[in-house]
Amino acid sequence: MNYRRKKRSQEHDAADHNHGGASPREPFDHPLVSKSVAEVITTPEALAVLIADIRSHPVVAYDTEFIGEESFYPKLCLVQVATPTALALVDPLPFEAAGHDLGEFFRSIAEPGRTILVHSGDTDIDILRRGAGIEPSDVFDTQVAAALAWMPWPSSLGTVLETLTGYRLGKAHTFTNWDARPLTPAQLGYAADDVRYMHLIWHMLSERLAALGRSDWAASESREQLRSTAFDPEGQLRRLHRTEPLRAGQMAVARALVTLRYDLARKHDMPARVVLPDTAVIELAKRKPTDRSAIGNISGIPRRIASAHAEDIVTAIAGCKAVAIDHDPGNPLADDMRVRAESDQLWNALQVRCASTGLASNLVATRATFSRWYFSVVEARRRGQALGCSEGEAPLFTGGDWRIEAVGCWLEGFLNGTERLELVWSPSGTVAPGFSRAHGV
Repeated sequence: MNYRRKKRSQEHDAADHNHGGASPREPFDHPLVSKSVAEVITTPEALAVLIADIRSHPVVAYDTEFIGEESFYPKLCLVQVATPTALALVDPLPFEAAGHDLGEFFRSIAEPGRTILVHSGDTDIDILRRGAGIEPSDVFDTQVAAALAWMPWPSSLGTVLETLTGYRLGKAHTFTNWDARPLTPAQLGYAADDVRYMHLIWHMLSERLAALGRSDWAASESREQLRSTAFDPEGQLRRLHRTEPLRAGQMAVARALVTLRYDLARKHDMPARVVLPDTAVIELAKRKPTDRSAIGNISGIPRRIASAHAEDIVTAIAGCKAVAIDHDPGNPLADDMRVRAESDQLWNALQVRCASTGLASNLVATRATFSRWYFSVVEARRRGQALGCSEGEAPLFTGGDWRIEAVGCWLEGFLNGTERLELVWSPSGTVAPGFSRAHGV
């Protein structure tokens, strides 16, 4: 039993010991919230009825429970759906045992013309893609929406619900043995609550986003967050770069390593993030070890991988010599105390601007990406040029990003003296002039 499975079993036992019932309290009283006990679907006949119900509505709430730490593709254990007239839990295990395909069920959710409500749904949507064989066309991620409407990023479903309604949702079974059968009443209650409140949350957040003029931002960021996690090395490199900006030579090493980890993950039937976590890829790209004995010193690489594939990792790094990785200079401005102080002050101003306009700052930008961009701004300034937030070799935002409209234009104006950082105090915290903040958010 690996560490994560052992931890999952411990939390499973603890949750069942402390929460023996399906729900500790009555559901929140609202017309958009089902008060019924979720139907557990285990037969083709019941599934056909559910599919017909899904297809009769333009919006469906969708979630899954899975074991993701043991295989290349997550092991699907439960699918939860909620429509205005149904609350159901589809158990895939009896269908799998009987040789029944769930493709039609997944297609009923994903087919064009239907809005799919998820919360932090990247893996859920990947499962839907594989099951349906089509790309979902309209997905609304309530975690993304909340971060654009005065809530932190990332916020749990329970946090969003409590912020919007004051109702506290029990979340005892987040990490549990979802492949155990029979599922306990507490597991079933938890699973049902993951979709029970989604229509209400969607309705309330949609109203807030519309009032703020941010509906399009939420749609755009939902698409970005829920992009297919099928192997996309450039997408993975963008994610790495947002976490820790890498120079050209380091990026070449990282590209080779993300390709290698994908191949090793498939070979060993392991999640790619377990084979080589992003933190390990970044450290390897920076340190560029040249002998296999050094691989075991890199934090996060499983012993099994380090032992069997240290030579593969070293070879992948060595193959990047053509881009002169050993001659990849750092930016000297990083050691300039005055420039670093300016960067700190401007970063703080951006954080305050985000907070006072209802944006989660850590969804807008990372400190590392911001610093790299500001160094390029200083270099341009010394050449007598001005650099926008989507310009240069290290842009803060890419062209077309909603962040340019949200804060980029303000940031550029703040730098050239045409914009100000102004705040007023409200019972819920700081607010920029022209914005209003609901109590409790």
